[in-house]
Amino acid sequence: MREVFAMIEKAARIDVPVLITGETGTGKELVAREIHIRGRRCTAPFVPVNTGALSTQIVASELFGHIKGSFTGAVDNKAGRFAEADGGTLFLDEIATMDERVQIALLRVLETNSFRPVGAKRDKNVDVRLLAATNADLRKAVKTGLFREDVLHRLEVFSINLPPLRKHREDVPVLAQFFIEQINADFGLSIEGIDEEVLGYMRTYMWPGNIRELKNVLAQAAVMVEQGVLTADTLPARIATPSSKTNNPAECCEEVRSNLPVAVEHTAQPPAMLDSPAVEPEPDCEGIFMNVGEPLDEVLKAYVLKTLAHCSYNKTHAAETLGVSRKTLYDKLLQWGMEKRRA
Repeated sequence: MREVFAMIEKAARIDVPVLITGETGTGKELVAREIHIRGRRCTAPFVPVNTGALSTQIVASELFGHIKGSFTGAVDNKAGRFAEADGGTLFLDEIATMDERVQIALLRVLETNSFRPVGAKRDKNVDVRLLAATNADLRKAVKTGLFREDVLHRLEVFSINLPPLRKHREDVPVLAQFFIEQINADFGLSIEGIDEEVLGYMRTYMWPGNIRELKNVLAQAAVMVEQGVLTADTLPARIATPSSKTNNPAECCEEVRSNLPVAVEHTAQPPAMLDSPAVEPEPDCEGIFMNVGEPLDEVLKAYVLKTLAHCSYNKTHAAETLGVSRKTLYDKLLQWGMEKRRA
């Protein structure tokens, strides 16, 4: 996160387009606001637009404005968000959802600092800094023809990628305390702190909704208690239940584990592994994270190697944990090039 903060400082000093990427709930708009607040345009407007919430029929009108009578329903002139943000910052969230025609118009603004309202005969000049965000892989979108490559190049002059909360769960207590203070101020509550047991659950939970989910969980618990200390009985069951599949990677991967071939033969202790495992153990993390669409063999490999690391590379213990014979584990490691074949 320190690297992210350093990137925010750099982006604030340099008045160029910035592309902010990261999963839903990682705080992309907060980063955009910080860039604006710390930059030279801080006294000018910050105008956020969620393009994913706009239909393709009205997004051009929302961004660039329109002239009265230019289409059905255009009963008055409309300035548009670019005109609103003149001199300041325009933040376009979920930019991957933008229609190709709007992308072309956006490219023109980025290149010429001018745009034409819907139905207008003349261009308007504008001085706007553009910040954009997406939780999608824009390079994949370019390959599939859903996003223009020239627009991507213009947007990612400066890029900031926000890690998911599961990648920095050591920050959860600090973030939780910050949100508690914010919730107290917003709702007039008197929450004094968080029980250590609650913090323990929060450190092991995978937080699929990221920082947004953390804040919402704390708000829900705080409203239940109103004052004093947050205890485990105020948490949602998905977080406070140790056996929850969200928290227990062994249960999550039960189906994967069942695909290991069963063998009954046992061999002598195989030679030591030649290479370090591809998946290193992470502090306070006993699971793996794989994107949807990964080949099953890659998921299986990551899970087996993670289990092996958890067992301090003791193959007998790892095989017992996986519920397979040591020979089966040895054969898999051999297949993945992690073992040297015995003479």
